[in-house]
Amino acid sequence: MGADENHLDEDKEITRLKLKVTAVEQLLKILERTANQRANELEQMLEERKRSEEEARKSYEMIRLLLDSTAEGIYGVDASGTCTFANSACLRLLGYTQESDLLGREIHNLTHHTRPDGTPYPISECRVYLGFASGVGVHVEDEVFWRKDGSGFPVEYWSHGIVHSKTTLGAVVTFVDVTERKLVEQELRSAKEAAEEANRAKSQFLANMSHEIRTPMNGILGMTELTLDTDLNKEQRDNLGLVRLSAESLLTVLNDILDFSKIEAGKLEFESIPFDLRESLGEAMHTLSFRAHQKGLELIYEVRPDVPESLIGDPGRIRQILVNLIGNAIKFTERGEILVSVAQHAEEAKRVCLQISVADTGIGIPLDRQERIFEAFSQADGSTTRKFGGTGLGLTISTRLVELMGGRIWVESEHGKGSTFHFTSWLAVQEGIATAACVEVSQLRDLPVLIVDDNFTNRRVLEGMLMRWGMKSASVDSAQAAIPAMEAAARDAHPFSIVIVDGQMPGIDGFTLVKQIQECSELAGTTVVMLTSIGQKGDASRCRQLGIAAYLMKPARQNELLETLCRVLQKSPNTEPPMLITRHTLREERGRLQILLAEDNAVNQMLAVRLLEKRGYLVTVVGNGRGALAALEKQSYDVILMDVQMPEMDGFEATAAIRKNEAGGVRRTPIIAMTAHALKGDQERCLAAGMDGYVSKPIRPADLFAAIEIAVEKSKLVAAEPVPAAN
Repeated sequence: MGADENHLDEDKEITRLKLKVTAVEQLLKILERTANQRANELEQMLEERKRSEEEARKSYEMIRLLLDSTAEGIYGVDASGTCTFANSACLRLLGYTQESDLLGREIHNLTHHTRPDGTPYPISECRVYLGFASGVGVHVEDEVFWRKDGSGFPVEYWSHGIVHSKTTLGAVVTFVDVTERKLVEQELRSAKEAAEEANRAKSQFLANMSHEIRTPMNGILGMTELTLDTDLNKEQRDNLGLVRLSAESLLTVLNDILDFSKIEAGKLEFESIPFDLRESLGEAMHTLSFRAHQKGLELIYEVRPDVPESLIGDPGRIRQILVNLIGNAIKFTERGEILVSVAQHAEEAKRVCLQISVADTGIGIPLDRQERIFEAFSQADGSTTRKFGGTGLGLTISTRLVELMGGRIWVESEHGKGSTFHFTSWLAVQEGIATAACVEVSQLRDLPVLIVDDNFTNRRVLEGMLMRWGMKSASVDSAQAAIPAMEAAARDAHPFSIVIVDGQMPGIDGFTLVKQIQECSELAGTTVVMLTSIGQKGDASRCRQLGIAAYLMKPARQNELLETLCRVLQKSPNTEPPMLITRHTLREERGRLQILLAEDNAVNQMLAVRLLEKRGYLVTVVGNGRGALAALEKQSYDVILMDVQMPEMDGFEATAAIRKNEAGGVRRTPIIAMTAHALKGDQERCLAAGMDGYVSKPIRPADLFAAIEIAVEKSKLVAAEPVPAAN
């Protein structure tokens, strides 16, 4: 038993040992598998790292290739400004052969140490360093980099900071050599200066030529106008009419070219001044009425009742557009009428958009040519043998003026049936301005008036005016219908208080009609206002003989007609001989202005004096600026007409002296420049010098008188305001 037990114990021990061995073998297998797995993982990691390093190497080589292939110099710096890399262009531009020449060195002290003016440029002030140190990119165009050999070159550079976790690690700087650009810029500057000098020389030449042409033209036109107002035979009058027409045509060409030059140069400026629309329009129509009436055309204008009277804008430019459009209408219309109408197109706070239309009964414009007529040097009729002349610039200038004033221009036309040109313009409305009538309009309310005119449009426009003043109007289209209408009104106990008669009518004209009225016992003594298109010698005498109360030229301005109607109602029936109211007597009743004329040219002196005295003004003449100052020491004047170019003391010097003498006072005498200079900037220089108006030679009487009246009205508005002291 003892031996058997020992065997049994040994077997158990052997079994335990085998189990341990088996366990150890299993553990070794596990460890081997784990070791193999770990080895595989490590091998994979090594392979991945190798691949990453290879990719990084390839990326670096690609980036480096890109950096070296660009023409811009590129270098990097760390936070202390030490160079970390430089591309090939950087080395080439800075004069280095190897990147190692720059790496690890403070690149600012190598390439950026001096400013363009030669003064030292410490790194503490360097815009690149300051920029990336604060994490802000920098773009600089006006500095110099310095090469290894000490030579400098202009650069434009950009600096981009490298920031990680809000910490600036350094920057990348890109720069280009702008030497060629600077040379090109210098050449362009030199070319521009040369062009400006040439332009100044051209402008001076044009100014001189304009002056030399306008000065004698002033005498030609002015003296022709004055001579035409004298007694002449038919041949003399026709010859002088041709002289005036030729001179005006030459002046139109000159003005068109100068205006076009100003517009093309972008030097055209606009005024913003108060003006009366109806009065301004009436002045423009008056200047063109002679041309229209010479061709037997009716020239009519109307302003709709809802259009404000007192506006702020540039009446001169509006007038220029109208003169162009109406002038074209007269040129291309052989018979019929030309109607200018003004309506309110739109409105907003303190502004109004007006639509101004010029309609004629002329030859019309084919549809396929309507756009082309607004182009420079173009007309609807472009053949070399065209019947109608002109520069072809009028509509182009008008178009540009309208566009610059924020409006638009267009035409509606049918070949052979006339044309209507429209343009719009935004204008400010004067606030607190009442209609300034010199008479009480209330006396016209409900008064019956008969209009006798063969032209339908004339009748319609006159009816609109009378209705605006509260009058009750009726109209007939012939003298034959007038007397029956007057007799019928008398039988109904509502006789016409006033009869407005057209002087020129087919069959029985206005004068014959008035004679028939005076011969009729029931109608004798009727107040008659005559409107005429063609004023002739002896008309005033015939009017007085027939007892006509007033005699006005067409187109009658609205304020003028209003004042006339009020005056004829105020007239005493016992006045002998009866006082005939005309445009001139109305003007004389408003008072005679004292005018100081400073002009050195004898012909221009004579012309201006005759025009002004004919208008009813009192004129004092001096030959230069010194004479003007001396005259002002003796007395005051309502207006000074100042020539700009005079000996001893010119108009600018005289104006400056006058304004200096007025400084701190309560009166500012209006000064109007009257000059043969009419190029761009001339008007602006006159106004900047202290003048209040500008009229270019040759003097058009309507322009001159309008400028005088505007200046006087302005001076009345500011008469109570003290003149600011001179600086």
